[in-house]
Amino acid sequence: MWITHRYLGTTRHGLRCLFFLLFEDYIEAQAGFSNEVTQELERFARNMANFGAVVKPFAGDVAATRKSILDKRWSERELELLRNTPAMLMIDRDFDEFDPQNHPWVLFHFGRGNQDAAKIRSLLEKISDAVRTEVSDPFEIVRSALRESAISAASQVIQVKPGVFGISIDVESLPSQPAVAE
Repeated sequence: MWITHRYLGTTRHGLRCLFFLLFEDYIEAQAGFSNEVTQELERFARNMANFGAVVKPFAGDVAATRKSILDKRWSERELELLRNTPAMLMIDRDFDEFDPQNHPWVLFHFGRGNQDAAKIRSLLEKISDAVRTEVSDPFEIVRSALRESAISAASQVIQVKPGVFGISIDVESLPSQPAVAE
């Protein structure tokens, strides 16, 4: 996991994907981001090896890093989704090059309450597998997850807009028994 004072200038350095954490430091529940979720994200970062990285801000730089994401070319609806924190943005470009209107992205929402780490583990494992497998498209893995029964049963938590690259997933609202890939 990379910890930085700013997201601007963050480059992939040969990695396939970057995952940027978004939260607000003035909200007490988010300032102490769930230990369980933090452990899952650390496991996720480790599992991606040299193919992906989770990037998070130093505690004092949360507002500046969040602003750099909000300053991108988002639609009003997408900005609304981005303001719902804590969340994690997945992209496959260097941060400065990333344009949400022209490049794929996925936004994962973790909710504000006590998260059940098991709800995110299966999805994060699938994504780390996809990131490590050079012939797969990690964004296609997320689209495939939409077709799984566990996630399609919770279709109201996934925002998909035809013709737009972005997908938003409310991880907290996923069913407690996610489907297991065979």
